[in-house]
Amino acid sequence: MPRMKIFSRYEEAEFESPPKFNCAERKRFFAVSTAFQEFLESPRTTATNKVCFLVTLGYFKAQRKFFARQFIQSDIEFVANQVGINPLDVSIESYSKVTYLRHQELILRHFGYQAFDDMALAFTRSEIQALVRVQHRPKLVFQEIVQTLTRKKITLPTYNLLADLIVAAINQHLQTLANTVEKSLNKSQCEKLDGLLEKETTTDGNSSWRYQLTSYKKASHSMQPTKIKMNVSDLAVLQALYLEFKPVITLLNLSAESIRYYAYFVIKAQIPHVSRRSSQVRYLYLIAFIAYQFFP
Repeated sequence: MPRMKIFSRYEEAEFESPPKFNCAERKRFFAVSTAFQEFLESPRTTATNKVCFLVTLGYFKAQRKFFARQFIQSDIEFVANQVGINPLDVSIESYSKVTYLRHQELILRHFGYQAFDDMALAFTRSEIQALVRVQHRPKLVFQEIVQTLTRKKITLPTYNLLADLIVAAINQHLQTLANTVEKSLNKSQCEKLDGLLEKETTTDGNSSWRYQLTSYKKASHSMQPTKIKMNVSDLAVLQALYLEFKPVITLLNLSAESIRYYAYFVIKAQIPHVSRRSSQVRYLYLIAFIAYQFFP
């Protein structure tokens, strides 16, 4: 199964890349703090380590995350000139992983931030699961968990880690809802839902057919009496279905956003695409579609 896309390739690259500062932002984020003066003046601190540390510090100030020793050359040159170091004396290749990790610890301690460790992972997974129950759009879940981690002073992890947690939570939540549907529907109700996806002959005299669900997806806006009568008839059928499935809708306890999300899938997707879903998921989408018609 292809992986669910949360960000576009461009958005993912932006999240995983160091921020691109303008002149004013460079002055702001690369300002040398007196808290690190002793560290920077130590004769044991090489020119490379001084500059790479200050650039890493500036990136963290801006984004509250680290970028795996990625540096923008113009930032290296700006910081080097600012602290009186020849940029040619800075060798990013010699900035070791061990030193980089030690610098991360200094930065986290200074800002009172927590590294993204096992405790942070457990917290993030729990928060994402709670978000998914009320907000089903993956991108909004991603943006909200980033804000939550920042408020809690937890270092932001990689895009892939957050994306994997979100996709897993969405799939788990969908399976939980599907299991509830499977346990709650009787045979007659399943047949009624399946009937919405069956073909029926139209009444326009052209010997053509359409899916029964089609008429409910696309209500006519015509003011002709016959069209109005058809709309009223369709609405009566949907209302009867809503009343029959209301106990299941209540049991599912779907948020407004989830009802809208699943209903839009039915509205926008081709009906054969809806039909290819597993029976429990298909019924969930159709029930949400019915509930959406009477959404307050």
